[in-house]
Amino acid sequence: MSNFSNFIGGSWRGSDAARLPVDDPSTGEVTGSVPDSGAAEVDAAVAAARQAFETGPWARMTPADRATVLRDLASALEARFDDLVDGLVADTGCSVRMCPMLQAGAPLAHLRDFADMAPLLEKPVPYPIQSTPGFGQWELHREPVGVVGAFTPYNFPLFIAVWKIAPALLAGNTVVVKPSPLTPFGLDAFARAAEEVGLPPGVVNVVHGDRVAGEALVASPGVDLITFTGSTAVGKRVLAAAAGTAKDVILEMGGKSPAVVLPDADVELAVRGTLFSSMMHGGQACVATTRMLVPDSRYDEFLEVLRARSERLVVGPAADFATDVGPVVSQAQRVKVEKYVSAAVERGARVLTGGERPSGVPDGGHYVAPTVLVDLDNDNPAASDEIFGPVLSVLRYRDVDDAIRIANDTQYGLAAAVWSADLERARSVAARLQGGLVWINDVAQADVARTPFAGKKQSGVGTELGPDGLFAYTKVKSLYTALDDNLDARPYGAVGSDWE
Repeated sequence: MSNFSNFIGGSWRGSDAARLPVDDPSTGEVTGSVPDSGAAEVDAAVAAARQAFETGPWARMTPADRATVLRDLASALEARFDDLVDGLVADTGCSVRMCPMLQAGAPLAHLRDFADMAPLLEKPVPYPIQSTPGFGQWELHREPVGVVGAFTPYNFPLFIAVWKIAPALLAGNTVVVKPSPLTPFGLDAFARAAEEVGLPPGVVNVVHGDRVAGEALVASPGVDLITFTGSTAVGKRVLAAAAGTAKDVILEMGGKSPAVVLPDADVELAVRGTLFSSMMHGGQACVATTRMLVPDSRYDEFLEVLRARSERLVVGPAADFATDVGPVVSQAQRVKVEKYVSAAVERGARVLTGGERPSGVPDGGHYVAPTVLVDLDNDNPAASDEIFGPVLSVLRYRDVDDAIRIANDTQYGLAAAVWSADLERARSVAARLQGGLVWINDVAQADVARTPFAGKKQSGVGTELGPDGLFAYTKVKSLYTALDDNLDARPYGAVGSDWE
C-alpha cells in the first residue's frame, strides 16, 4: 500500500485529513491513498512557494542554471525508469507497451526539451535606438510571474505535469501542484526527484486532495497564475474563481476532435491512425480524434476496415504486454462511457463493434470494449460530447464543404486530423478547421520546444508549449534608457520654466 504524503517546503508532511483511496484500474484493487487536503495544507504550500520565490535563490539564478536543474531532474527520474513505468502502469491503467514511451519516456525528453529553451530567456530584447522623441533605447525584459498553481489530470499525470512545471521553473517561478487524486504516483515521483537533485525548498510543492484543495488553490491571493488541464466544465469554474483575484490563467480543456477523411485518403492509414488516436490509453486523451468524417462514396468501405481493425484490438490488464486497450481510470468513468453508448443507440446510432463490457478481463477492473458507433448525426451526444473512453463516432458527409461544416459544428476547438493523398488539398482543408492543432496524415505529434498548443473556442484559454507557452509563465517589463542629457529634447524640457 502506498499512502502518499504532501510535499511542502522541501519536506514530506503528514495530514490529519481524511484519506481518499487509490486503486489499480486493471483490477479495482485499492493500492494506496492520498490525503483529502484542505485549505490549511494549500495555504502552507502557497506560503512555502511564496517564500522560495521572494527570498530563495531560484528566481535569481540564470535561466541556464535553472535549465541544468531540469536536466538533473530528467536524469534522476531516468535512473529509476523501470520503477517509474511500473508505478504509472498501475496508477493510470496505461498499457505496458505504451507506458514506457508515453507516460514515462516522453516526460523525460520534454524536461530536456524545455531546458534547451533557456536561451530564449537569457537576455532582454533590445529595440533600435531612437532619436525622436528623445535619444534613447527601449528593451523588453521577461520576468517570472511568481507563484504558479498547477492542476494535472488523471490521464497523463507526469506527462502533463512536466508541460506545466518545466516552463514555469525555467522562467524562475515556484510551483504548487495539485494532482488528480486518482493518479498520484507521477507527481510523487517528481517530488522525490526534486528532493534528490537538491531543488531549493518550496520551489516545487505537491498537495494532494480533491475539490476543497483545488478551490483553495485557485482562490489563494498568494498564487499569481493558474495552469489547468481537465474538462471544460471544471475549467470554466476555475476561470470564474480565478477572476476573484485577477490572476492569470492557462486552461487546456476538453475536445471532440474530428478526423476528416478526404475521398482520396489511404483507407489503412486513416483507419489505423484514427483508431490509435481514439482508443489509445482507453480513449482518455483530450486530443483524441473521436469523430471520423467519411465521404458517402467510401462509407461502407471504411466501415469494413474499421470493423476488422477494431475487432482485433485486445482488451486486458495494463501490465499484460498483449494488451492494446487497457481500462479506463475508474468505475465511475466506465459507467459514464457506457451511458453515452446506450444513449447514442437510443437516439438511432448503430454499434459497429464493441458496445458491451469485454469478457476475459479481471472482474474488478474498469474495462470498456473499444466501441465504434455509426449511422449517427453530429447532434447525437456521443458525437458532440467529450466522452473520455474508447468510443469512436463515424459520421458521413456529402462533399468537402459539408465535412468542414460538421467538423466545426462543436463547442470545442482543440485538435483535428486530415487524411488525404493530396497534400495541397489537405492543407487547404486544414486551414478551414477550427482547431489549435491540426495533423495531416498523422496523429499524436507534438513539438514541445518549437510549436504552441492552444485550444480554440471552449477548448482552451492561453497557450502551452513552444516559445509562446514558455513566455506565458513570464510577465513583460518595458525598460527605457535615455542616452543623452539634452533637456531641450525631452517633452518636459520644452514646456518651460513653469516646471522648474
